[in-house]
Amino acid sequence: MKPRIIFLFVIFFFLTSCNFNQFYKDRESDKADGEKIPQKFYWEVRYGGNQDDIFKLFGEKFFNVTSKEKLAELLHTVEQIGPVQEYNLSHWETMVVKGSNPKSEYLFEYDVKRGTETTKETFSLQKDKSGDIKIVGYRVNQDLLNK
Repeated sequence: MKPRIIFLFVIFFFLTSCNFNQFYKDRESDKADGEKIPQKFYWEVRYGGNQDDIFKLFGEKFFNVTSKEKLAELLHTVEQIGPVQEYNLSHWETMVVKGSNPKSEYLFEYDVKRGTETTKETFSLQKDKSGDIKIVGYRVNQDLLNK
């Protein structure tokens, strides 16, 4: 009788410790959800006048590494290249895990026409604990050799 109880206990332990997750990569619906954030970012940069509205798009993880002052300085420096005239999505990736250990990550790369210059701007996004998608990484590359 004892071996049977131990066997049932071991099976119960394995079943309760398993993670039951569903993994989704590069779904169009996830792309559409995530892409709203960079679009809002570019709208705020072009037409919005309140820097705090831009800061709200960035997550806590971003501000753990970069201060609001540094972000404001970066945005000012990028604006000196030229104002955003158009932006086109050049590459995207998404990874969404649903289940006992959920996670949502997004990557969007844009070719951005700023005046006579073009920049490549990369956004890394994650869904936070409250379910909001936030920017956790923002990088701007400009080809300085073509000047």
